[in-house]
Amino acid sequence: MPEMPADWRHHMVEMIRGAEELSGEWFTGGPALTPLEQISVYRRQWNLRIYDAIVDEIPGLARLLGDDADEVLRAYMLDHPPTSWTLNRVADHLPAWMQDRGAPLVQRDMLALDMAVQAGFDAAPGHTLRPEDLASMPPLRLQPHVTMLRLSHNVHWVRSQATKAGDESVPEVEAGDYPIVVFRRGTKMRHWQMDLGAWGILKGIDDGLGVEAAIEQAFDNGWLSADNLAANIQKWFVDYAERNLLEVVC
Repeated sequence: MPEMPADWRHHMVEMIRGAEELSGEWFTGGPALTPLEQISVYRRQWNLRIYDAIVDEIPGLARLLGDDADEVLRAYMLDHPPTSWTLNRVADHLPAWMQDRGAPLVQRDMLALDMAVQAGFDAAPGHTLRPEDLASMPPLRLQPHVTMLRLSHNVHWVRSQATKAGDESVPEVEAGDYPIVVFRRGTKMRHWQMDLGAWGILKGIDDGLGVEAAIEQAFDNGWLSADNLAANIQKWFVDYAERNLLEVVC
């Protein structure tokens, strides 16, 4: 057996994740496996474990990619091997990686939704907003489990159907303007496609604005009209509270 180089651990990791060609020269083999087969087992197991962990985080994108998922995700695995102690972080670099590769907007929309679902599911619970809290209109912020998205495709409906059990038909992907909020209710993640004015106010709060400033921003951006505000402002805040989207800034 050849002498082991000082950086043999690095080369082992690179072989196992597929960044270097496999070599069995540091292994002795055995009654059932040759040296090359021994290291090959490690590579197969690593690939299966990491690949499955990524797919678990991005079921919507994996479904959207279809037959291309294997090629795309294995290329990502080579560029961004996991560095965290938890497999929940294996897809963290995927959004920037997909954008750098010029991935279609519909794929990036679906990925943003997948990541929002994952983040919301893992988020710590916040403080529930009480109706009496709104009487004095205190400073507000989004709950930790909430993410605002303005999608250019109806991937929220596609993902919702695609991740259900069974062989139910999945809606066609359609381009459009879809302001949504992703949030947790109990132990399940939900999405709510919102009126653009309601979304705009919530987006302003997410930007760190007070309620009045958030409303002004929604007006300035053309998301809100005076008639829409007058007719719906009370209902919108009831909806925010019922879905536990906001908490008081302590």
